[in-house]
Amino acid sequence: MRQRAHPKNTATLAEKNQRAALDAIIVNIFSTYLYKINNVITNIYMKKIKNRIFVDKKINSNDQIILDANQIHYLKSVLRTKKSDYVTVFNREFLCLTKVINITKNTCELEIIDQKKIESEDHNITLFFSPIKRTPLEIMIQKCSEIGISIFQPVIMERTNMKNVNFERLRLIAVEACEQSNRNKIPEINKPISFATMINDNTLAGYLYCSLDNNEEKIKNRKLTVNEAIGIIIGPEGDFSAKEYESLKSKKKSIGVTLGPNILKSETAAITATSIIMDKIYNA
Repeated sequence: MRQRAHPKNTATLAEKNQRAALDAIIVNIFSTYLYKINNVITNIYMKKIKNRIFVDKKINSNDQIILDANQIHYLKSVLRTKKSDYVTVFNREFLCLTKVINITKNTCELEIIDQKKIESEDHNITLFFSPIKRTPLEIMIQKCSEIGISIFQPVIMERTNMKNVNFERLRLIAVEACEQSNRNKIPEINKPISFATMINDNTLAGYLYCSLDNNEEKIKNRKLTVNEAIGIIIGPEGDFSAKEYESLKSKKKSIGVTLGPNILKSETAAITATSIIMDKIYNA
């Protein structure tokens, strides 16, 4: 008798290909979510690490990071960092989670555990200011760097009485402010320009000059967005001259604003205006 044919238990080639494709999709989805979870964990962990160091040099993921004498002193003597502690290191391109391999009075070696590319900031704010005396100028640079100024642009005005500025020290103060405030973008500090050069500059979306005239509009009432480049213009001690006010009023895209009824020092005005604008563009 002819035997009955039994159905084959093996899957067809089409079924195998379909299953393999489905497996590949599952693996890809799992890998993507695993990568995202790892990034989230790394971000949270980096934010909890108080030891932060900026290095102005290239970082390769396979390299150990060697710090200079000042950075070693800061880690060991100020932050009391020990072997096996974790340190966040960043440059102008990457943010790295590192582990202390060895630290002595004169040497410190950091092993890179993980790294990610630094995302650019959404805002772009330039602070135009007249150079002032050393201590208030340093306070202004420090606080405005913490808050989020992108570019510091000194401007020589008629009543500017401080023309010799230690720019290297100001850059160091800006770096330390970013290390402390968990900010990964180091602001630029440019060399001084003339008042006329600033007046002729039209590269930004808008220029807000801080006026002592209480009739001017309040910054919080201005329509500002995070993705437009904004300029803040702060006058010198003694305020803008009458001629400078006329130039500001006639400048393209320039708007006078008030910071309230009180007369503020230059550094106070800069810090106040920056704070109001950052709150306006991110929280309004």
